[in-house]
Amino acid sequence: MRKTGSLVLTALILLSFIAIPLSVYAAESPHLMVVEWSVEQSDARGKKIPTLPPATDDSMTNPDYKLLGFKWTTTANYWINPSNTYGFSDEAVVTAITTSAETWDTATSFQVFSYVGTTTRSAGTYDSYNVVSWGSYQSNVIAVTFIWYTRIGRRIIETDTRLNTVFVWSLSGEDGKMDVLNIMTHEFGHWCGLADLYDGKDFWLTMYGYSTYGEVYKRTLGLGDINGLIAVYGV
Repeated sequence: MRKTGSLVLTALILLSFIAIPLSVYAAESPHLMVVEWSVEQSDARGKKIPTLPPATDDSMTNPDYKLLGFKWTTTANYWINPSNTYGFSDEAVVTAITTSAETWDTATSFQVFSYVGTTTRSAGTYDSYNVVSWGSYQSNVIAVTFIWYTRIGRRIIETDTRLNTVFVWSLSGEDGKMDVLNIMTHEFGHWCGLADLYDGKDFWLTMYGYSTYGEVYKRTLGLGDINGLIAVYGV
């Protein structure tokens, strides 16, 4: 599979974030990591273009992965705000997003995710709710994941993902649209504690840091994605 109109994830941006900590982490305020998917600029502007990918899908033999350095020590209970302007039913949105989470949970005996229910809350606010929702964001970003964690113990304490309403979305891999399952499976990899891969040889892995319209291959995990998950949570 070849991709056109490549999109790129920006570098991870590590920010300090001061907030009222949860009681169990009273000794330390949480910190925030922001992971963004952004539109790649053309090479005419001097931006880096990804190297050519392997000609055939080698995801089940490629062992590569990279870790963010922190993880969940308890199951991440998460909520979905299914409100959208694309004509998707609440049920269809929930099915797509929970399927993406379950893709990771089936690859380890540790239960990383547990779907709680729908909510009207929005992603991006530190409020003790792990939320996936649509919402506006800067124009060149496809989706953004917020990870609050403690430096002591490197524990994740809250994670949200916002799907940018600047883009048109699909639940069936339509051309010219962002596929919810594809994007959310990658984003849930960040929830698990995995980082992006940018080398062209990692093209077919779910955690490869580039995407495009109509792409669906990130819906399933490759060997390296599974290796990274097991490195964090065990078999």
